[in-house]
Amino acid sequence: MSVCIVYHSETGNTKKVAEAVAKATGAVLVPVKDTAGYNRFTRYLVGARKAMAGEKAAIEPSRIDVSAYDLVIVGTPVWAWKPTPGANAAIAALAGCEGKRGLVFATCGSKAGETLRILQEALEQRKVRVEGSFEFSRRELGDAKKLGEFIEAVKRASGKA
Repeated sequence: MSVCIVYHSETGNTKKVAEAVAKATGAVLVPVKDTAGYNRFTRYLVGARKAMAGEKAAIEPSRIDVSAYDLVIVGTPVWAWKPTPGANAAIAALAGCEGKRGLVFATCGSKAGETLRILQEALEQRKVRVEGSFEFSRRELGDAKKLGEFIEAVKRASGKA
């Protein structure tokens, strides 16, 4: 079973988790870039406000074809307890996702708030069957046990366990 990880990362934390899972499972990485080009300040002043409103960003790639994959994983940082505009746009940009299995994950300072629920609902509206969600706080980013649980869930969902 083939796996892809579609993720948006601004500071590198979400990328770090995505890369570790891909290395352990053979998943294909699909990084999503928000073309707004946030800096440290605008990420919070502008980006967080857009996240609170549930907005979608202009992203690259603008279309993400996942028809060749059986399992689709979506990852995002948490901004104002919500998914980033880049992650919202990534879900909207998925092509060929109907009927797929899915997992979601978020990286955050301390708590993910509504992020995982919002990601799951957005994927389910796209007819993806979400089978699990994972949250990584700043302190948990280096937690091998927590990362291992996520990797095992990916392996189970992809039939590689």
